Amino acid sequence: MGKSRKKTPVCTWCCCKSQKRGKKISHRKFRRKEATVIISGEYDLLPTRQWEIVEQWDLGGDGKHYCGHSPNEEWYIKLMRK
Repeated sequence: MGKSRKKTPVCTWCCCKSQKRGKKISHRKFRRKEATVIISGEYDLLPTRQWEIVEQWDLGGDGKHYCGHSPNEEWYIKLMRK
């Protein structure tokens, strides 16, 4: 893995490197809501999407963006490492 590089220069906005923690919490909330609705028997209230329970903007970052192509810059070389 020492020589592996990303194919596209994409990174997240904001200060976090990953949205893993927020996604983990939102999936847990979704599964819990699903289970409680199934137990109560009100199947018409079942959530169909995760964003019905958790707001997307509450995750760690604000999405991803394309950083451009600058192969000689130091920040670009660091960004393209896996």
